[in-house]
Amino acid sequence: MHKADRILIVEGSGRGFLSHYAHALALGLHEAGHRVRLVTAPRDELAGWPSPFERRATLTSGLAGWRRLMAETRDFAPHAVHFQWLADPIAAALYVRWAQRRGATVLYTPHNLLPHRGRWMTMPLFRRLYGVFDRVVVRDGAMRWAAAEMLDVDPDAMSMATGSPNIIAHPQAPRRIPPEAEPRRRDEVRALHFGHGCARKGLEPLLRALALTECPDDLHLMLAGCGVTAGIDPAVLAAARRRLRIGVIDRYLEPDEVGGLFQAADLIAMPYAKLCRSPILDLAAAFRKPVLRTARVEATRFEEGLHGLTVEHGDSSAFAATLASLAHAPAHLRSMRRALARGPDFATETALLAATHARIYERALADRAERHLPAPSGVRAVTAGR
Repeated sequence: MHKADRILIVEGSGRGFLSHYAHALALGLHEAGHRVRLVTAPRDELAGWPSPFERRATLTSGLAGWRRLMAETRDFAPHAVHFQWLADPIAAALYVRWAQRRGATVLYTPHNLLPHRGRWMTMPLFRRLYGVFDRVVVRDGAMRWAAAEMLDVDPDAMSMATGSPNIIAHPQAPRRIPPEAEPRRRDEVRALHFGHGCARKGLEPLLRALALTECPDDLHLMLAGCGVTAGIDPAVLAAARRRLRIGVIDRYLEPDEVGGLFQAADLIAMPYAKLCRSPILDLAAAFRKPVLRTARVEATRFEEGLHGLTVEHGDSSAFAATLASLAHAPAHLRSMRRALARGPDFATETALLAATHARIYERALADRAERHLPAPSGVRAVTAGR
């Protein structure tokens, strides 16, 4: 058995879903008995949260950051190094080869196969980078297929780890309502649209449709996130506000505020026009909140009528009507929330994710050891005689 007793998790952003996922993974591995060190950015937004595992907020950008990571690697001497996101394929490939020469097995979970900027220009470099990792960990079958087809990743060099526990959903995580949020009214049905603003998230078409929809007085639509209303015609927002109560928090929200908003919501609204696999779905499920989504929002696990409801994309009128009908029937929302509450809790999800990763690390270590076994003496003799 090749056990990964020391695991170095590398997440260089320190913010958002990647940071929250990396913290949950590190916690699960720590609770399973592994020694874990999480190396993240100096702007780590969870720096004030208690952590039972080692955490170093030392990864700056550029060459200094790679030097710092090399120093952490020398100090910690990990059996496995697990990256959660990479933007510099050249420096990353050099580090991977260096760490492998020191005896570490190096893995990568590509939450996106390519960076958002310059993805086609950098594809040849990332294709080479994927080839140097000991193992690539994918989070669903679609990503496995895309990695093989687009980046020539050997299917035998990939492992799958589904599930996205988010440290924000930890039952002891701090939560608070942002000060800009309006107080909750009696019998209110609060729908939350959360995330960075993007025209392809379908918010403006939804607001146009809501301006033409008879909405119940109890419906409160909360829009929250950095730039959430960017690019939306103020007249469209004003027209929708004449039909229903709409609150706006247009800024980046701290993790405890995100937890507070999800805890207070009755429903998560995702009227997306873009095709995506959003971690918001997983966060909603962790908080036991049903989701009203378009068919463009893909999910690894989504049971219609349990995790929420799906409307065809491009039909904003149908989305607005469904939102209004759910507000008219809060008992339906409550039944979905009760059903979601019977699902696996945060501790179970985190333990399962950690166990899956432990098996992946062990396999990667075993494969690496097998590749570096000395040849039997007979083989050495024949080779030497050539």
